[in-house]
Amino acid sequence: MSHFGKEILAQRISNVIFERNGKLGSDACEILASAVDAVDPYQCVLNTVKIFDDRMDIDDQSCSLDQIGRIFVIGFGKSAVPMAKAMIDLLGENITKAAVITKDKKFLEADGYKGLLVVHLGGHPVPSSASIQATTALLDGLPPLAGNDLVLVLISGGGSALFTKPMKGVPLDDMQRLTEVLLKCGADINEINTLRKHLDQVKGGRLAERLAPALVKTLILSDVIGDPLDMIASGPTVPDPTTYADTLSIIEKYNVKTQIPKSVLNYLQSGLQNQEPETPKKGQISEERVQNFLIGTNIKALEAGRKCAEEFGYNSLILSSHLTGHTGDVAEFLSGIIRSELAYNRPVKRPVCLLFGGETTVSVTGKGLGGRNQDLVLKMVRRIRGQMGVLFVSFATDGDDGPTDAAGAVCDGQLYDEAVKEHHIDIGQYIADCDSYHFHQKLGSLIKTGSTGTNVNDIILIMVGHLNTN
Repeated sequence: MSHFGKEILAQRISNVIFERNGKLGSDACEILASAVDAVDPYQCVLNTVKIFDDRMDIDDQSCSLDQIGRIFVIGFGKSAVPMAKAMIDLLGENITKAAVITKDKKFLEADGYKGLLVVHLGGHPVPSSASIQATTALLDGLPPLAGNDLVLVLISGGGSALFTKPMKGVPLDDMQRLTEVLLKCGADINEINTLRKHLDQVKGGRLAERLAPALVKTLILSDVIGDPLDMIASGPTVPDPTTYADTLSIIEKYNVKTQIPKSVLNYLQSGLQNQEPETPKKGQISEERVQNFLIGTNIKALEAGRKCAEEFGYNSLILSSHLTGHTGDVAEFLSGIIRSELAYNRPVKRPVCLLFGGETTVSVTGKGLGGRNQDLVLKMVRRIRGQMGVLFVSFATDGDDGPTDAAGAVCDGQLYDEAVKEHHIDIGQYIADCDSYHFHQKLGSLIKTGSTGTNVNDIILIMVGHLNTN
């Protein structure tokens, strides 16, 4: 029940840059499609949850259905709808209520699925009034819970913005401003979520407290590097190791104190002075009553991509699933790997497919449009100039790169000369303006898939064909 299916997704990934590179380009599209298909959220749920006559198994944990009263399904994130549909297909009429919050309007067509599912829409990457309304409706839709009730919580990327209920005294406008400041200054997702957890009534383990005394089982599709459960969607059902002191350290690190709304600073300062409660820590949430399960990850997607590449005849390596850093630094690092491959046929002999996973950051200095994947590819254009038989791709697995309708971009060895000599483009100006989207739009190098229905960070491909490949 994949959102697209591999063949259709490969077609959506393709563009004129892939096409002019022949087999190398079509293979790259297939490799990316295989990676995304491996973390299809619907299938990830089916692979993890098994229903028998008298019990439900999640990984190696069993739950006796005979001892369960009511079953509630709640979810939030970009993959909430397919995850919920999988649970409904598994448990059917055993579910009392099911409600989710997601981003893409096309998922509204699933509202009422099998007479059970309620679909709400929220805002992302900046939380909106719709996010708060949806969160309130989802929680208010739950009756008082009993110890024999089971709540299945379905979490995926985007959950932090979609599922939100700011602390009293912190207006939504100020939370939106905070998010924008953190995104622009280059803070990573762990840092952003550390602040979110301390400013929200449903994050950092607080949802688990809200659902007590029910039995809670959370299925998580990870969009955070290293898969730290407390950071994915800001860890609503996971004990929080971070503190108010950590939040203020992050603000100081990026020197953005003057840009942070006063209500936010005042609340965090109050928390530091023990005037506001800390998020629940380890030992304060019952590990027997609240269990969290990781069902889909970036490394799982990379493994599927590597396997596909090898089936196509490439020598393939996953070099990292933890690639981070500013796009300029990452571009310089990756271009060094390409130079080594071209000069020495290392780290493996050609034809080669090197895979990376992770999430880069961009410090926004201009007024252009783009996303981290598009920006990274733009910064690679000059670095692989003239290198025939080389493809570089950076791709957001959710199909959503920054505030654009693109999933990422691709470049090859001829894109630089095409941009400069044929289109008379000043690439340096586009980089300075943070306007990667319009650069790639002019060159036809954008990748536009639409929402893929999943989200496990980004995938970067370096493809190098045989010697003397054109």
